[in-house]
Amino acid sequence: MIKVAGYGRLDATGLGGAPNGGEAAPPPEPPATAVPDGCPSCGLPGDADDRYCESCGYDLDIPPTPVAERPPPRRVPTPSGHGPVCSACGTATIGSDGWCEACGRPFNPRDHVESDLSGLVAMVSNRGLRHRRNEDSAALRAFEMPDGSKRVVAVVCDGVSSSPRPDEASATAAATACATMAATLIEGCAPAKATSAGVAAAASAVARMPGTEDQGNAPACTLVSAIMAPGEITVGWVGDSRAYWLADPGSGADDPADGDDTLPGASTLPRGVGGESDGADDEQGRRTPSALLTEDDSWATRMIALGAMTEAEAYADRRAHAIVSWLGADAGEVRPRVTSVRPSGPGVLLLCSDGLWNYLSVAPTLAAMVLPDALEQPLAAARLLTGFALDQGGADNITVALIPYLPPGDAARGPLHD
Repeated sequence: MIKVAGYGRLDATGLGGAPNGGEAAPPPEPPATAVPDGCPSCGLPGDADDRYCESCGYDLDIPPTPVAERPPPRRVPTPSGHGPVCSACGTATIGSDGWCEACGRPFNPRDHVESDLSGLVAMVSNRGLRHRRNEDSAALRAFEMPDGSKRVVAVVCDGVSSSPRPDEASATAAATACATMAATLIEGCAPAKATSAGVAAAASAVARMPGTEDQGNAPACTLVSAIMAPGEITVGWVGDSRAYWLADPGSGADDPADGDDTLPGASTLPRGVGGESDGADDEQGRRTPSALLTEDDSWATRMIALGAMTEAEAYADRRAHAIVSWLGADAGEVRPRVTSVRPSGPGVLLLCSDGLWNYLSVAPTLAAMVLPDALEQPLAAARLLTGFALDQGGADNITVALIPYLPPGDAARGPLHD
């Protein structure tokens, strides 16, 4: 994402992989001393006498393989238990100098991160195939309340690429928000209040990062969070990272005729179905359907909500995907939006950065990809979704967090696996 004067921050690649989502301008002619067209692997310019790319370690003596002959992108590397795994080649051959001995690329522990808290919640965060570093971050907590009931907290943050140190901003925000939400829940706060407290703490922490006072363009990131309690899920967000409710296809919640989102970036949960009023089936006996629970804090959705433009006009504008809310010293007052849902059947709560939803944003399709397996194996399902995004091009960092949910009294495992 990049900051656009007067319109917030915009993803530089857009959905089409070119600046602002439009046609990419032809690249400038490289200087005589530069490697023609840059590194074939990461695109970083280098000197003509360089043998290896200083960024990714690519052997510049090897001519690039024509695109038509390249193999499909690798899926997510699975940890082998024998040390860190290279996100480029999938081998556990990281040397003491921090470089992969198999493919020669530098190793960064944040290139591929996984976490699984006993099946209660799991996440995968991956650098993708085009970015030089992973600017996404996530944090997870699973714990017992003083009364013995269980809670799960998950936070996903996406660093704004055009800001300085976006990777640090996202890591700071995710860790701070998750810890604050867990602490305030234990103190007895309601999930909505805990969500607001966590976002406020994260916003303050990012705004106070060292060096922000000397830069007009401060470190920044988006945030989406979830608190799962028996019978209720509470979601909060700032920016365009998303939360989805994915219903188990076996529950009959999703209509096979459901198509794409009615409005890109807008919540698709039908009113009165699994909302705050009650968690029972609706009048027709339909369970809570798969739906996008959040609404992107973007220029396009804001224009549509104000009635200033039609959907077609707003999304045809170059400013469509500029975000109008974020965490950072230059964000002004941060006010998270908070909502809750009380699903009437089994499913999973998905939190993700735009590295996933840029390729797949339809809730019923996401549900069909990962359920019912995600109820028992959320980490495997998170790997599957991450691998899908990589196979589609991996143009951005990808972070996926999944929290399995079963209604209170479920005969199989009960609330939060009790």
